Amino acid sequence: MEALAYSNEAVALLQAYGPSPELARSLGHRAFLEFVYEDRDESVLPLVDRAMSVAAEVGDDASMIRVLSVKAQLAYSRGDMSAMALMEDSLRRAERTGERWGELAALTNMASMFGDVRDVARATDFARRARDTATRYDIRSMEIHAQAMYSEFLLWKGDWDGAENAATEALGSSAHVEALATRVLGTIQARRGRNEAHTAILRMWSLVHPGEGPSVVDPAAAAVAEYLWLSAEHNPELVGRLEEILAVGVAIGTPWPSGPLAFWMWKLGLLEKVPDGTADSYGWIIKGEYEKSARYWREKAIPYEEGLALMHGSETEQIEAIRIFEDLGAIATANKVRRALIDRGARVPRGRSFATRHHAAGLTARQAEVLALLAQGLTNAKIADELFVSHRTVENHVAAVLMKLDVATREAAVKVARDRGMLTMTSDVR
Repeated sequence: MEALAYSNEAVALLQAYGPSPELARSLGHRAFLEFVYEDRDESVLPLVDRAMSVAAEVGDDASMIRVLSVKAQLAYSRGDMSAMALMEDSLRRAERTGERWGELAALTNMASMFGDVRDVARATDFARRARDTATRYDIRSMEIHAQAMYSEFLLWKGDWDGAENAATEALGSSAHVEALATRVLGTIQARRGRNEAHTAILRMWSLVHPGEGPSVVDPAAAAVAEYLWLSAEHNPELVGRLEEILAVGVAIGTPWPSGPLAFWMWKLGLLEKVPDGTADSYGWIIKGEYEKSARYWREKAIPYEEGLALMHGSETEQIEAIRIFEDLGAIATANKVRRALIDRGARVPRGRSFATRHHAAGLTARQAEVLALLAQGLTNAKIADELFVSHRTVENHVAAVLMKLDVATREAAVKVARDRGMLTMTSDVR
């Protein structure tokens, strides 16, 4: 990799001049690159320790903050929960010394680490803190990154309208951030059975670079696999790619990224047993121990996954899964379970209308607000002022409204909304 080669060259040049802040930073950067791209823990740890030693010797706080973050991520990747204390140390140092990028890196890393173990409350809190801190420092790239992370945690919590709003506001940014945002949007759309899911999922897939590692590639592949299961779309070429990705993730031993992918590959009939290294909460279902998985997700307060576990239980438990899915608006998932029960001769309660509890066009509360302001003839700039959001955020919401109403212009959206009596509903949307 070119970046690693340049990093090695920088270290070789700087170490000839003895300890310095520049050497500490170069060592820390090289350790980070090897950790992310080379997966060589045995070479990363000595680099980290050497960087910390040089940073301490020359009193370079910025380097120490960064290296502590790398060491925390390395420890965490090995299952060592002392990583949290290291990351907290990095955060405290950054706050004390005014290292804004170090502070934001620590906050987003802690959000990611808590997200990995599905501690959704703390993950959401750190993502929100990262977003708000970036907003305060006017660092837009980090604000949008944290916003995209926040959208995924809201998805897990079951706040799908909030997740859709947050993800929509992250569109139009870097490929990495937009891949996460479109993954959240595509996942919600697929579970709700919306036609635009196909476009969103393919867009997300096009943004994922194969070299980004299992933490990025595997969740994207899982979203694709879930979509294929829900839509029954036949795509042998895509399935073959998913099989390759799962094999790599399992070989590396990344249980959380690989767990959902393994589960959905199993649901597609492409996996017979639990691969080594699969997260227990998904592996339990594959092994028939769905009760343990349902209890785990219930304790984590992540309802959709609880429903996925329960849909493998008794008839009563499968009906409870349908109720959970319908409460979330996951109509496509609920209908898959309902059809399977009916095919076996079970008596299944009639589905409840998600639309009666939400906007008829499937708009989120924010999108309904935007629609109402469009009906008042406001420009995007005026809407941005009214809602205290950016112009790009309004553009994204307007585009989402047009897509959901299946129209090409703002004027057409307002006409359709008036014809359907939808503008009177905006005050009722929650």
